[in-house]
Amino acid sequence: MAMLLVAGLVAGCGKAGGPETAREEGSLRSRTDTVRGRLWVLGLDDVRVYDVASGRLIRQITLPNWSVARFVCQPDLALDRSGAATVSSNVQARLWRIDAGSFEVKEREIVLQGRERWDTGFGALAFSANGTLFGVTVSAGSLWRIDPDKGSASLLDATTAYANTCELASRLVNDFERRYKP
Repeated sequence: MAMLLVAGLVAGCGKAGGPETAREEGSLRSRTDTVRGRLWVLGLDDVRVYDVASGRLIRQITLPNWSVARFVCQPDLALDRSGAATVSSNVQARLWRIDAGSFEVKEREIVLQGRERWDTGFGALAFSANGTLFGVTVSAGSLWRIDPDKGSASLLDATTAYANTCELASRLVNDFERRYKP
């Protein structure tokens, strides 16, 4: 069954060398790491990693302190160049990083700097070409540059409402990266 599920998901993905988007019934988000041949599926209760070629479930990962709210935008999952996954909460400013090799999970609370309003968790995540992580908050739809190592995020754009942007396109992220260099 898993092989059919994975085959169905991958058939809808592009052939580019980076992470692609796919959907699985009952999943919140799915991403395909075409470089490593893995499909990452974020569900309500866990993250599942499949081998694309065989359809075999490689790992099922539970996220500590995980919670999901049924907002306009679901939590997101983004893959970095190393193949590691970063998972957001759409309830609070919190990220989980899952190592691609060991599948070790590290949880990190993110302090939102530059806004004292009602921003909560992130409903869209994307890595730029240079590895910078960007996110759009669910409640206010504002754009942030996230530094998971420092546990902080800097407000980049509060003038444009990204509330309906539940996914960040690579082109948009690269444009913002050029515009908002550190």
